[in-house]
Amino acid sequence: MRRLLTWLLLTWLLPATAAVADGGLPRVMGTNLCADLLLAAVAAPQQIVSLSRQSQDPALSPIAERAAAYPGNAGGVEDLLYHRPDKALVYRGWTGGRFGGLLAGQGIELIEVPYPTDWDDALATTRRVAAQIGRAETGAALVADAARRMRELAQDLPALRALYLRPGGGSAGSGTYVDDVLTRLGLVNLAAAHGHAGWGAYPLERIVTDPPDVFLLGYFEQRQALTASAYARHPLLQRLLARIPTVQVPSRLFGCGGLELVGAAEVIADQVGTIAEGDGS
Repeated sequence: MRRLLTWLLLTWLLPATAAVADGGLPRVMGTNLCADLLLAAVAAPQQIVSLSRQSQDPALSPIAERAAAYPGNAGGVEDLLYHRPDKALVYRGWTGGRFGGLLAGQGIELIEVPYPTDWDDALATTRRVAAQIGRAETGAALVADAARRMRELAQDLPALRALYLRPGGGSAGSGTYVDDVLTRLGLVNLAAAHGHAGWGAYPLERIVTDPPDVFLLGYFEQRQALTASAYARHPLLQRLLARIPTVQVPSRLFGCGGLELVGAAEVIADQVGTIAEGDGS
């Protein structure tokens, strides 16, 4: 809070700036990994003022190498006041939102990005944000290509009953982008089929009594604290994982629900197709 008060004092003493990137494009900043993934996809490189430190972490980010070329930030109001972009991408619920008036007075426009519930949300958000930063044509082209790739994935995939699972027991039911992607691939989301909605824990007892045809494992490849991975290490689940086919979902592409979803979907479709061929389905 002391740092923030210092920056507030400085902003009252300094005039707002209206600098723009080369070519007249607004200078834009991302404040967390999901915002950065979207920004890196649609922005011209010279537009980007700063990306979050999350996106510079290879364990979390598929764009870590690119993101390292830009100054990192912690996603706070102080960071925005320091870098002074024309626009900043923040996700809905960003804690600094209450300072929106102050930031606007310094010439910083906040672009609020909603958390997607399905693939159509991801496409619409990409188009909207691209237009807001002067890159409408680029956004439209990216959306058209991603939509085409997603449409092509459902061909010849069997309707296997799939369960998306995280090490702590979390899954994704209806009303989530995971459910939407699985449905588009022609798979049956077992969590949704059992009436689960949104994000939440999936009972181990239900997996034991009604196991899926295939597990989709997210974040299992990452090191987890013992308390956070007790579910994944349970002997009953371990026995099921030993005999039921598993697909390692590329977690760095499946955590934000943006255009990168199509890359994760391609990996899932490829692995499920291989499983089906091995079973003779």
